[in-house]
Amino acid sequence: MPSASALPEPLAEALDAGLALMQLDSVHPDQRQLLIQYVLLLQRWNSTHNLTAVRDPLEMISRHLLDSLAVLPFLDAGRVADIGSGAGLPGIPLAICRSTQAFTLVEPASKRVAFLRSVLAELGLSHVQVVPTTSEKYEPEKLPDILISRATAPLARLDAMTIHLQGPQSRVLAMKGPGVEEELADWPRAAALELRCHDLQVPGSPLRKLLIWTNPLQMP
Repeated sequence: MPSASALPEPLAEALDAGLALMQLDSVHPDQRQLLIQYVLLLQRWNSTHNLTAVRDPLEMISRHLLDSLAVLPFLDAGRVADIGSGAGLPGIPLAICRSTQAFTLVEPASKRVAFLRSVLAELGLSHVQVVPTTSEKYEPEKLPDILISRATAPLARLDAMTIHLQGPQSRVLAMKGPGVEEELADWPRAAALELRCHDLQVPGSPLRKLLIWTNPLQMP
C-alpha cells in the first residue's frame, strides 16, 4: 500500500477540490488517503479484470469516489447492505468514511468478490464484509437498516430483488441517473410508498438522483 507521501498528487488534489465543492470537508485526511488507495487498487485490478469501464484514475475520482460520497449526508446510522456492489461502489467509499457502521457488500461475480476481499484486507476495513451471492439469495440473520444501490437495476426490479430484505424500518437508497421518471412509471408499488427524491450534485458529472423510501409498516 502506498504511503501518504507516495500518493499521486493530482488524485489527492482532485479529491480535495471535489469534497470542498460538495461541502464534505468532514472527511478526515486519513480517510482521504484510503479513498485514493482504493482508486489505485481499482486501477491496478482493472487492467486485467475489467471491473469498470472507467480507466483513468483521475476520472475515477469524480465518476466513482465523489459520486458515491454524494450519498453521505443521507446515510443514517445502522447496518448497511450495498446491493450489487460490483467493484465496491458506493459501499467501500462510504465505509471508509463511516468506520463505526457495519457494511455488507452483496456481489455474486467471483472476480469482483476477489477484488473486494483484497481491498478490505489491504485497507484494513474490518467493519465491512463481502457476501458472494445475489441479493435474491441473501438471507442475513438480521435485516439491514439501510439498503443502498448504485444503478444496479430499474426501480421495480430493485424493489423485487430486495423486498425480502426490507423490514418495516428499513430505508432504501437508490442512486439513479437519467430516465428515473420512466422507471417510476413502470413501478406500480411506488404509489404505496412515501418516496423522497434528492438531487445529487457531483463535480464533473451529470446531475444524479437519489430516491429514498421506507417500507410501509406491515399490518397484523
